[in-house]
Amino acid sequence: MSEKQKSRNLKILEKRFPGISELIEEKKEELLEKEGMSVLGETAFTGEEILTVEKEGRRLYLAGRRDPLAHPKNQISVLGKIVPNASVFILGMGNLNYLKELNQAADESAQVLLYEPLFSVFYKQLCSVDLEELFGERTIALIVEGINEDGLERIIRAMLQGDRVPLMKYFILPNYVELCLEQVENFLKLMKEHSHSYFVGVGTKMFFRNKLAENFYSNVRYMRTGYKAIQLLNTIPADIPAFVVSAGPSLNKNIHELKRAKNKSFIIAVDTAIKPLVKAGIVPDMFATLDGIKPVELVEQEEAKEIPLLAKLNSTKGMLDYHTGKKFFIYDGFRYAAELFAINGKKLEGLPSGGSVATLAFSLACHLGFRKIIFVGQDLAYTNNKSHADGTFKEEMPEEDTKDFIMVPGNYEEEVPTLSNLDGYRKWFGEYIEWWERGHEVEFINATEGGARIEGTTLMPLKEVIDKECVKEVDIGACIDSLEPAFNQEEQEKILEYFHDTPKQIHGLILLAREGKKIYRQLDKLCQAGNMDKRAYRKLLKRVKKNREKIEKNVHFDLLINSMVQAEQIIRTGQYFKYDTAEEEGLELARQGKEYMELLEGYTKAIEQIARETVAKE
Repeated sequence: MSEKQKSRNLKILEKRFPGISELIEEKKEELLEKEGMSVLGETAFTGEEILTVEKEGRRLYLAGRRDPLAHPKNQISVLGKIVPNASVFILGMGNLNYLKELNQAADESAQVLLYEPLFSVFYKQLCSVDLEELFGERTIALIVEGINEDGLERIIRAMLQGDRVPLMKYFILPNYVELCLEQVENFLKLMKEHSHSYFVGVGTKMFFRNKLAENFYSNVRYMRTGYKAIQLLNTIPADIPAFVVSAGPSLNKNIHELKRAKNKSFIIAVDTAIKPLVKAGIVPDMFATLDGIKPVELVEQEEAKEIPLLAKLNSTKGMLDYHTGKKFFIYDGFRYAAELFAINGKKLEGLPSGGSVATLAFSLACHLGFRKIIFVGQDLAYTNNKSHADGTFKEEMPEEDTKDFIMVPGNYEEEVPTLSNLDGYRKWFGEYIEWWERGHEVEFINATEGGARIEGTTLMPLKEVIDKECVKEVDIGACIDSLEPAFNQEEQEKILEYFHDTPKQIHGLILLAREGKKIYRQLDKLCQAGNMDKRAYRKLLKRVKKNREKIEKNVHFDLLINSMVQAEQIIRTGQYFKYDTAEEEGLELARQGKEYMELLEGYTKAIEQIARETVAKE
């Protein structure tokens, strides 16, 4: 071992990671003894020094004895091109040829995490190789087990943000699974967890892509005679409590108490809670629906038909068709809906919806100004190993195997089992409460008698809450009945004309997609010709941009882009690719563009037909 090399490397590391050199020197003896392995150098057939590890009578090579460079070269070539801004993860420093090959294969914009789970291997390399030469100008995040492993998850999370997830590459060096299986499994688990939200987003869009347009163009018809959610502001007195009733398993424990809150509070329920509520003799003042594929059977009760409904336009269309009462809407990003208001000189307001029907109902309660907001049945966990209250999806909900679920703090138990999506909503509630309290005088009470803990809430039994807070009589039904629809008769006629013109608006996108394909074919031909005319190339790029701007300006485009997930992925991941010549760039742009326009035309034709069968028939 070279003390001189070690000293130089510690200085290099200290510049990049202040404080690390002191930690290494302070903990080296303890860590080397704890691992109890010998890391030795051996000469490969190529003359290069490679590392071997001896532990518990076994000897394992960390690089190939014949050619230490062969495996890194092969693995990088198999994984394919490392595009600019890609995230690259390397587990192990046993064969630093991986990093050398990476430096040649990727430009300096690639983000690299080098994780060494074996301090003994790290220390051997610290004393043997020139880290300054190895790292070069590249920014590398270095994590060493026993030194700064607490930062591993934070860095993985930062590197796996959004669109970079499908571009990532990772390498686990040979024999690390044999030497430190637990650390390797944890590393892979962290990468999987922090990639999950991205793929869930893409997967959810793929799952709903065929339903979105059907739901939207069917539901938007009801907006013509419907109401804005914001109309409820100052219509319902804010000095009474608001109950947000969800369908968690704990609802069965105290549902009967809600009878005493009727007409002494504002009760807004989620759609899944309607059946058990009605069965218990409780008709809420409003219910909310959000999901695009929720079964209508959940609300098929005669009493539910006339309950005022808070809905998003991508909700299950059958739910809105079944419902005959007042429908309240919010702006949820679709320009077509906003245009119905704009042509009448009006505006549709939005609400932060949080992603679930319960968070939507809660958000409305906040924005209506209530100063006491109470959760009921908001378990956000599998209380008693059940997903929902009895009487929702089944008369008696089955118990489920929760042994592999994550555990989170409970309201009345130390920990309760839940799923990652439910935990995400739990955290959303806590963060929203913290934000809302900064500008409003409001108390949040959790009367869910079980389930997971929501930060910022006070626990209180429902009986006690009702005894204390429900003291003023209010006819909520009369308050809501006093409202007029968002549009008068003349405005509704104008919207009808707009509905009838909708297929023509959508068809304009089909024509633009065909025009776009023609431009991309011309671009492809130009770039293949050799000796490319740069002026003609720039001219075509301007036409591409103009065509794209016209497409995005169409009010139906945001609905389309949420439906055509494959096309969205072409655009989002393609932005990171970089090419050596304008010809290469142009050919790839043409390939992507033709593929994108084919998808756009196909999806638009389907949506045009849906519009003909819904809004155009009004």
